[in-house]
Amino acid sequence: MNQELADHHIRSTCRELIAGGGRVTGRAVRRALRERYGAVGRTARVFQILREEAIERSSPTVSADVAGLERRLRLAEEVAAENQARAERAEYREQAHQDHWAMEIDRLREQLRAQPKYHAEIRALQEQVLRLSAELQAARSLLEITTR
Repeated sequence: MNQELADHHIRSTCRELIAGGGRVTGRAVRRALRERYGAVGRTARVFQILREEAIERSSPTVSADVAGLERRLRLAEEVAAENQARAERAEYREQAHQDHWAMEIDRLREQLRAQPKYHAEIRALQEQVLRLSAELQAARSLLEITTR
């Protein structure tokens, strides 16, 4: 099964490896991802995130609090974008579903109306129901008289 890792999983793994000290390689990150999440992510994406995290860690001009807030903001924006995309896909699927069934119902109604003698058949069936109801009532009355 193809499992896609979320960016925040990759970023947190990169941060932990970088904080551990020493040179962090893409292979080390992918190995840690496989151990933690059972997937390694796309190579280009993992290396890009590793570069971003390494640059952030090497920039001494930004305080740790600001960098942490920026990172949290970026993660929140990514999650919001993922949720927005998911909601748009769900809305599209729902609209397609509604359109499909509206067209199907309309097609069946038109097909029914286009049948020859549609109204005449309905009238004949209604008359038959009335006639059979009258016969049933007469039979019940006769049965009631004979059982007394």
